[in-house]
Amino acid sequence: MSDALLTESATVLDPAQITRDWLEARVSKMIDDEEEIDPEENLLLYGLDSISVMQLISDLRGAGVGLSFAELGQQPTLNKWWNLIAAKLPR
Repeated sequence: MSDALLTESATVLDPAQITRDWLEARVSKMIDDEEEIDPEENLLLYGLDSISVMQLISDLRGAGVGLSFAELGQQPTLNKWWNLIAAKLPR
């Protein structure tokens, strides 16, 4: 998927909205699971799919948080994702 397509489909997200709680709620919605997510568990074991991850990346890019699929794919846990996102949030 090209960056142009990602940008066009992105939800406009204010960087101030991006919190640890937001990420947890977003991931819960992505895996369609109302149970609590173990923050150290591999999200792929919950059934997370690549299309959902790409949409998350698109939304984050729209808020100025530049992450790649490879970055998230190498560390697919809630805690690791939050660390990556928090480090790239615009200040």
